[in-house]
Amino acid sequence: MTGITFIVNMYMNAIVYVGCAVFALGFIYKVYCEYYKTPQPLKIPQTPQSTNLSGVIMRMAGDVLFFRSLSKGTTFLFITGWIFHFTFLLMIVRHLRYFIHPVPELITALGGAAMLLAGVLLVSLILLVIRRVLDERTAYVTSFADYLVLLVIIGIVFTGMLMRSEVYRPDIIAVNRFVLELFDIRAPLHMLGMHPAVAPGNVVFMCHLSLVCFLLMYFPFSKLMHSAGYFFSPTRNMVNNPRDVRHVNPWDNS
Repeated sequence: MTGITFIVNMYMNAIVYVGCAVFALGFIYKVYCEYYKTPQPLKIPQTPQSTNLSGVIMRMAGDVLFFRSLSKGTTFLFITGWIFHFTFLLMIVRHLRYFIHPVPELITALGGAAMLLAGVLLVSLILLVIRRVLDERTAYVTSFADYLVLLVIIGIVFTGMLMRSEVYRPDIIAVNRFVLELFDIRAPLHMLGMHPAVAPGNVVFMCHLSLVCFLLMYFPFSKLMHSAGYFFSPTRNMVNNPRDVRHVNPWDNS
């Protein structure tokens, strides 16, 4: 193993472990310390809202799966946002083929539509960027961080599409072996012992994985945490029964 190859392998190993660690610890901290432990001293009366738990669950499921609340606003944002989230989810599911063996038939079937899904995902991302630029009200509240997230995901999708071409295609067997070695329980010790897992020598793959790891590290500290924060929103998860059930202030029990 040459010096440059060793440095590249160490970098690829380290960025994956750091990215996963920051994502996991940051996600847990945000959810537990900032969302779960936030006091809810008042029961919020909401009309209309379900008066029982099953109704609240159905309402939240409608918001999460079909963006029901968003559909009441801008039609363009509703359609584009739903397509983006749905295709992004399918692409994540498809990438499970590198982490599990044997690969389920459903995941294998998604491989045939990979370029179509990636193309739709890329178009939806570009449309979301254009909306932030051209829509005056949205542009006013848009910060650099909002553009950064969209551009990073665009970079991930674009490099992923490049790897589907013959010119930039990495050795899939080498990629699969690299990923499985990384998540072997002894792999971190091997890396600390200066014996990292061997990464495929493909520049596009390195860029793709680096962008993914950057997104993982940035995720807990960005607006992307709405994916978890939604479930802790009092206006979403509270049952509308303030007249029927007495709400005890959690501070009174401390």
